[in-house]
Amino acid sequence: MGNKVNGHKTGIASEYLVLSMLYRLGANAYLTLGNEKSVDIRVVKDDESAISIDVKSVRSFDSIPVSNVREKENHYIIVVIYNNKFEKLDILPDFYIVPSSIVVEKRKKFKGNHVDLFKKDIAEYKDKWELLGLNTETNNKEE
Repeated sequence: MGNKVNGHKTGIASEYLVLSMLYRLGANAYLTLGNEKSVDIRVVKDDESAISIDVKSVRSFDSIPVSNVREKENHYIIVVIYNNKFEKLDILPDFYIVPSSIVVEKRKKFKGNHVDLFKKDIAEYKDKWELLGLNTETNNKEE
């Protein structure tokens, strides 16, 4: 299978995985439709404000392509890194919840307009779901 097909499957799997995680946190989250979009998920918070999320994912663990990321208020990039274990269903990938402004600040441009973000540059954002401002205490009570 070619890299483009693998990349598409990785991206779709990651969007649904992030959506699942958001639901587990009690969020009102919705996938957006379209093939070339910069917002994958929209979340409406309890106070009726909204945030947008772009999911970026890689099967390996080096760099994440982020050339289409723009800095926007209330916009987050959730980076999903499978650490070469995409096919291992019993192992969750790493999640990095990063404000779009930080992604724009920390990304690096290479020859040929290739723009990447490196895992080491966003390490402090690993599993920082609280940055999304969801009211997880009231939403995660056992029913």
